[in-house]
Amino acid sequence: MPARADPLRAAADRCVACGLCLPHCPTYSDSLNENESPRGRIALLRATAEGALQATAAVAAHVDRCLGCLACEAVCPSHVDYAAILKDGRALLAREGPTSWRTWLRNVLIRSVEVRGAVAVAYAVARLISRLPWPRASQWPLATVLRGLPARPRPSMVRTEDADQADVALFLGCTADLDRATLNAAIRVLQATGKRVHIPGDQGCCAALASHAGLADLACRQRLRNLRAFEGKAPALVSVTSGCAAELEDYDPAGFDRFPEVFDIHRYLVEKTDLDRLMLTPRRQTIAVHEPCSLRNALRGGRFVYELLARIPGARIIELPGNGICCGAAGDYFLREPGRADALAAAKATAVAESGADIVVSANIGCALHLSAALARAGRALPVLHPLLVLGQQLPASRGAW
Repeated sequence: MPARADPLRAAADRCVACGLCLPHCPTYSDSLNENESPRGRIALLRATAEGALQATAAVAAHVDRCLGCLACEAVCPSHVDYAAILKDGRALLAREGPTSWRTWLRNVLIRSVEVRGAVAVAYAVARLISRLPWPRASQWPLATVLRGLPARPRPSMVRTEDADQADVALFLGCTADLDRATLNAAIRVLQATGKRVHIPGDQGCCAALASHAGLADLACRQRLRNLRAFEGKAPALVSVTSGCAAELEDYDPAGFDRFPEVFDIHRYLVEKTDLDRLMLTPRRQTIAVHEPCSLRNALRGGRFVYELLARIPGARIIELPGNGICCGAAGDYFLREPGRADALAAAKATAVAESGADIVVSANIGCALHLSAALARAGRALPVLHPLLVLGQQLPASRGAW
């Protein structure tokens, strides 16, 4: 057996193929194809790693169509580490499998995230394309999800503290330019609870996109960059994006003894701050909470969003029906599999309409944009906001600031 199969086999050996995960897997529920199920993908990747199966385009396609939502892992009675199997398996397929022009283009786009300002440029191009008098341009997936974002200029960042004074370091991620308002709101809420916030300058992408694409070399470089950027800066590191928090939490800080403890910001606020210091103004609306898969399944921290929003006087907080099923955004999945991604998001849009909510909140920017686009396609002009943005809007001095 090849040495490269050892980590995969060790993780895969825990799977007893019981099938209890099948009803929770969106791709299996859609196709009823065992190759599109968690246990089917585990079998394919194990056989490929052991050399019993070639890393063909067909194998890669079945694995690539996985959303990575980890709903299977959350219900697995054998506690199979499906996330690790998927990550190692995709890295194996990226090394040994065939490369199509689509894969090449995807990898180029993911690598371009390392270039400063690349996301802002992509944002501007997508908005331009969506406005071209070419009917198909408006249906381009990236243009569709970005249409709901505000035009530049965006607000500058709120002033933060130097590293030697900080209680918490804030992770910006590669999408910082797309949602400055939420980052500002997060800083204001943290400061309102008495926490001093620092933003390290040399941070970058969390490595989730590279890792999910099997680009292990790039993911490693991005992790090392962030480990160095945050080492010794503050006792805690928080992210407003649940997908980034899940990836950061998975870092191996060996050799970085002063790397902060990683928190999703909602958990940090509930567990590590004095929330009684938040003097929030009333908001008499029904707020439907969408739980991103990264928050619900990877971080197991969905309850903290409800606890925070429940502190807003007059607000009625409800769970969006169907939270156990992925919305279809899943990193760059909405670009790779727009048909399936849109179908999953359409179900969410229907659930929103039936819930009677005034606004929807989601703790992941990709999910928020994808849901917003789905609501627009369904003809429902309902805002999809980050929970921290809603909280920030209820701070007396910030009311109406965004």
